[in-house]
This record gives sequence, C-alpha cells and structure tokens, in this order.
Amino acid sequence: MLTLIPIGGLANRLRTIASAVALARQTHHDLFIIWYKDTGLNCRFDQLLQPFAQPDIQLKEATLADLLVYDRPRKKNLWIPGLFQRFLFDGRLYDPAPELAPGSQFDFVRWAGNFRRAYLATCYPFFPAAPALYGQLFLPAPYVEERIQTFTERFSTHTVGVHIRRTDNARAIARSPLSLFIKEMEREVEAHPDTLFFVASDSEQDKQALKERFGSRIITSDRPADRNSLQGMQEGAADFFTLSRTCKILGSCYSSFSEISALIHQIPYHSTQ
Repeated sequence: MLTLIPIGGLANRLRTIASAVALARQTHHDLFIIWYKDTGLNCRFDQLLQPFAQPDIQLKEATLADLLVYDRPRKKNLWIPGLFQRFLFDGRLYDPAPELAPGSQFDFVRWAGNFRRAYLATCYPFFPAAPALYGQLFLPAPYVEERIQTFTERFSTHTVGVHIRRTDNARAIARSPLSLFIKEMEREVEAHPDTLFFVASDSEQDKQALKERFGSRIITSDRPADRNSLQGMQEGAADFFTLSRTCKILGSCYSSFSEISALIHQIPYHSTQ
C-alpha cells in the first residue's frame, strides 16, 4: 500500500495524485489517498470531483483522528503524527525533502519497491505520469459540471482559454503582465476571426479590462474569485475544467493551474511571459 497526503491547491493536488497513481501501478501497490481540508483547499474531494472509478485507488476524507495519525509531522502538531507513522509505515517522505523537489533524480521505483507500506506527503509531481492519465482520473462533480456547461455552451469553434493568476503569486504578476496576454489574444483574433476567449482569473480588474478591450469575445464567470467559500472553490474547479475544454490555453508563468488543466484533454499550453 502507498499512502498519499496531497498538499496545496487543486492543481497541485491533482498532479501529485497522478504521480502517485503512476508510481503505485509501476511498483504494484494499491494507492490510499487521505484528503485533508486546510488553508490550501478547504473543501471535500467530492464537492469538486467525482469518486475514482479505478479499483486500485481509494480516497478517504480526513477525520480529526486522521489529523493526529496521518498528517505531516510539523511544529503545529508537535510532530506527534511522526510517532504513529514510525510504526505504521516502512518508508516515509515528507515535503520539503530534497527527494520530492522538482528535478530530483531520486529512484522512487526502487524506494517504493523496498516497502510494503510507504507514505508520501507532497504538492509536487514527483514521478512522471502519462498525460492521458489526467483525463482518466479527474472528472468534475455534478454541480461543477453544470457550471462548466454554462460556459461551454457559448463556445465557438475556436475558443481559447486564458488564465491570469494574480493576488498571491508575485512571480506571475511580474512575469505575465496583462499587456502580454492582450498581445497573444490579438494574435488569435487576427488568425481566427471567430475567436472567443474563456477567461479564468482571480483579478476582477483584469477581467473587466479584457471585457472593455475584446467585448463579446470574452466569456468569464460573473462571480468573484473567493477561495474561502465552498461556492468560490467550486467556481475555481469549474474554471479549471472549462479551461481544459478550450482549444488551447494561454497561462500565467509559475502557476500550475492552467498547465495541469491543459493535461486533462491534452491541449496546447502556452506560458505567457
């Protein structure tokens, strides 16, 4: 059994799960995922996504007892989970272990193959997963799908996804200014006169600027981005999957949201910088 604690926001968790599925299948482990509600993503898995159909994958919503036993050992929990995990698992890796960092050459197959009960807690895509795996694993929950349909029913034959990350990502703000998105979008209109844009952004100011520039070509949610409410997180999931159904995505640099979204249906992705 490989036990996984995915960390971070939606895209980070999905890429971590895909990595764990690929590793577990290569090493002939079943995968057991424990899903925590926390500041990174404060809602249940089933409020955003459909349950896994694959029999080798199990997912459990974390309970208070799971916080004590399976959470990452750290200062805020007095490292107590580590005491339990020494007995429960043969091998353990936690962020920010260098083995889990991007670019690591660590041999995960050999590591997992040495243990019957292995534990991983990370936000990184630590093991290569086939792009097709994303579309097989991750399907939107019914309410999220309803929201997606309100956007996709307005799509043209050439609808481009635009993801503009702001607020909490300083590097995306600096490296992917709105002016660069506008240039890329104007190129799309010049090449394809019927172009529409689905815009996902946590900046209402940028969405309004694009509406003023491109008018009726802009499709976007009229609900403000809000990571602190269930509706806001479901709206974020709808944005994620709607981007995946466009013909290509123009994304913000240093943001995994649109990059992982492009993998769902394996569409072209361009980091705007």
